[in-house]
Amino acid sequence: MPDCYILIAKPGISVSTKYVYTTLDLNTDTVHPDIDGMKKALEDGNLYGITERMGNVLQDVTIPAYPEVERIKEQMKTLGAVNAMMSGSGPTVFGIFRDRRTAKEAFTKVKAQNLAKQIYLANVHNVRRR
Repeated sequence: MPDCYILIAKPGISVSTKYVYTTLDLNTDTVHPDIDGMKKALEDGNLYGITERMGNVLQDVTIPAYPEVERIKEQMKTLGAVNAMMSGSGPTVFGIFRDRRTAKEAFTKVKAQNLAKQIYLANVHNVRRR
């Protein structure tokens, strides 16, 4: 993963993983992430290639039932995230930021707006092991 900052926000709700998986209908026109493209972007250290390929089919179930998840995602993007997505079956959302200043400002604003009960900012350093 290339150098970046990840803002993690969990709203004050719980999502039933059982509900999400039993409601998920993979027979519909579900858009699946480009795994091969993601792997290549990770190998190349291409942050934009990674964020363009992010996807989570479980959002199709969770977001309609819990619209606060979408509000957090959209707010992160508005505040400068290269992309944002729900983690797993939710409700936690993460946004990927290119620089520290933008990520810290987003952290402060999301926190001030009470969009999340828990919020964290992580710094990812690219350490290549050979």
